[in-house]
Amino acid sequence: MMFIEGDISLLVFGVLARGRLIGFSQAFLVAFVATIIHDILFWKLGGWLAKREKKKYFYFDLDKFVGFMERYRQFTGVFIILSKFAWNFNRIILISLGYIKTPFRKILRYSAITALLWPSLYMTIGYIFADQLDIFKQRLEIVALGIVGVLVFIMVFERYIRKLVDKILSTKIDGEIEIK
Repeated sequence: MMFIEGDISLLVFGVLARGRLIGFSQAFLVAFVATIIHDILFWKLGGWLAKREKKKYFYFDLDKFVGFMERYRQFTGVFIILSKFAWNFNRIILISLGYIKTPFRKILRYSAITALLWPSLYMTIGYIFADQLDIFKQRLEIVALGIVGVLVFIMVFERYIRKLVDKILSTKIDGEIEIK
């Protein structure tokens, strides 16, 4: 499962645990450790890029992300935790934090919280809905509407977060950031 994205792997682990093909707690332990290792490796990559004074990581402009992370250093933990739920955003956040030399203990602390929340959520969803697959087959139109509803919710939520971040970025007083 090494080449399958983490979210899908965790859902599959939940489904397999429901079918008693693997143990839920063993799969969770593997996911917990893998999440922490993942976070440390990408944080280390950021440190490596900083030492070599690299300004780009694939298509990401590190100067922009690093500037953002420097301004909002006090929200590091929130960024680490929430970014895990946004595909590929977690990696660039961790790389940026390594680039600005965020202490290892801080990364490890928030990575452990993330490693509890993220696998728990996705494996539980897979576990709960594994026995509902027959219902999905019978009520495909309702499932499709549900998926569309969730996608619309995610888009609205993302728009709200984007406006909130824009508001925070645009609210500066004497070089200090004021959050209203």
